[in-house]
Amino acid sequence: MKIQYLGTGAAEGFPALFCSCPACISARALGGKNIKTRSCCLINDTVMIDLSPDIFWQSIANEISLSSITSIIFTHTHHDHLDRFALMLRCRDGASIMPHLPDSENFIDVYGSADVIRAIHEAFATQPHANPQRIHCHILEENLPIEIDGLVCIPIKANHMMGETCYIYCIIDGDQAFLYGNDTGGGLDKESFRTVIALGVTFSVVSLDCSRGTLIGDSHMGMDEISKLCGMLRENSLITESTVIYLNHYSHMCGIVPEEFDALIRASGMSLTYDGLTMLID
Repeated sequence: MKIQYLGTGAAEGFPALFCSCPACISARALGGKNIKTRSCCLINDTVMIDLSPDIFWQSIANEISLSSITSIIFTHTHHDHLDRFALMLRCRDGASIMPHLPDSENFIDVYGSADVIRAIHEAFATQPHANPQRIHCHILEENLPIEIDGLVCIPIKANHMMGETCYIYCIIDGDQAFLYGNDTGGGLDKESFRTVIALGVTFSVVSLDCSRGTLIGDSHMGMDEISKLCGMLRENSLITESTVIYLNHYSHMCGIVPEEFDALIRASGMSLTYDGLTMLID
């Protein structure tokens, strides 16, 4: 399985858009891995998890052609994860010309909760030039596996926002399993954790929401919640010493620049993701 992090920041990015806190000032000066665009991830070059509002620059910086994307799996409807305008551009035939595809194959599959699919349908109402035939929508049901481009995807209920079903995802490719765990707060509820246990897998890579950093978690996790969740995963043999644990969706909220936070968490056997991070697991 190939995993490529196109963006690794929270909703406001890092440095935050209009922020002059010491951490954001330092990040601007330091550059490099301290610069974080809004989060999304690419699996095996064709399947994306979420569509960031920074996707134009992410595709340039990572030298990928978005015309090769066949499927997008959405976690929830927040605008830093579901960029409706970018998705509608894929549906505008004048904006996205696909000479390599016959018309019958010129579409992208999108997956998410009923709330996500509803938000996508509503976006078409504001885009009269968008062709609905360019998107095939699939509603995902909690805990029910679905095959997407040769991957097995299991949506797991997240603890993120009231009034909407949000998912994190277990992605399985052969004998490799990847847990993509943002956005979610306070770890996982008992039912969701039982679902993860029932999968019967040991994760090769675990990627967890760390928007809160050293702060107490809310609708996102901080280090206390992450440590507890990793302890539960370890106790149930879902992770081992060989599991790679990444913290992702990092924010300026705790006031620590990314490179300093990465150094802080490495003593716990974890690493902070960075834009462009790519790994092959086999």
